[in-house]
Amino acid sequence: MHFLESFKANISQIGLGNLLKVLGLIAFTAFLIFYPASVPKESSEAGPGVDYAYVEHVLASHSDGVHGYSYGICGYSVESRPIYYYVIGEGNETILILGGLHGNEPKGTYACLEILANLTESEYLLKRYRFVVIPLCNPDGAATFRRRNLRDVDLNRDFYDFSQPETQAIRRVFVESSPVLLIDVHESLSGEPIIIYANNTKSRLLARFFSLETDIPGFLAADVGQSANFAEKNGIYGVIIELPILSWKYKNGSIIVWRFIESWARFERNGMHIKERCAPHRLNVDLTCGVGGKVFDGREP
Repeated sequence: MHFLESFKANISQIGLGNLLKVLGLIAFTAFLIFYPASVPKESSEAGPGVDYAYVEHVLASHSDGVHGYSYGICGYSVESRPIYYYVIGEGNETILILGGLHGNEPKGTYACLEILANLTESEYLLKRYRFVVIPLCNPDGAATFRRRNLRDVDLNRDFYDFSQPETQAIRRVFVESSPVLLIDVHESLSGEPIIIYANNTKSRLLARFFSLETDIPGFLAADVGQSANFAEKNGIYGVIIELPILSWKYKNGSIIVWRFIESWARFERNGMHIKERCAPHRLNVDLTCGVGGKVFDGREP
């Protein structure tokens, strides 16, 4: 009791405003200490952004030219930086994975690069699917660690107009590969991962299945020209995975992305039975099995 009264007296003496400032300073210091620890040690980055040359280096290290593991350039940014893609697998169905649409969200790019090691060792998935990965969609934004591209356009709002060379490159890959699933990996200030799904029944059921398996909550994608909206318009599965910014326990989020890919494979085998148990769980949707749900209202993906 004496301790509680002493604590209250100290708070009153310091002032709530000053206390909040101190707590904010502590949180910022923790970020400076722990954020670099979550960046791959082999990255050549001097700052928190991702360099396209580093992306090319990692893709080259996973390309053997023998088993069909290959990479190339699918387009160029406003400032003529190359946008690399990576192809692996021999299945009939294609999964398109995007990262780095926002230049100040490096976790998405690192997660895309880190799952390549998992893919090269997964014989089952490679026989069943073909994976096309674009790890860094916004190299200009990454170079300056800013959300938008060099023309100040938010690329994850350009999937209706395709006015930018970066989204045009993605659309070309999309048309050529005809994916059944689009995964877009982002980074947010949230402390825990979330999944944002396209506004069609198949994506909602997939998100529900993943949420039931992992307890990661899902939200409906806002209709603002996001990648998930593009997936919806094309009648395919589409999700945005938001990784927590301080995600060292998830290995830059690659653990979450890999769990989603494995969950997708199980969903294709037996996920449709989820219609028979359509409880809300942690998916923010209505009680029916139709399209709908709570629109994501946190930090914009």
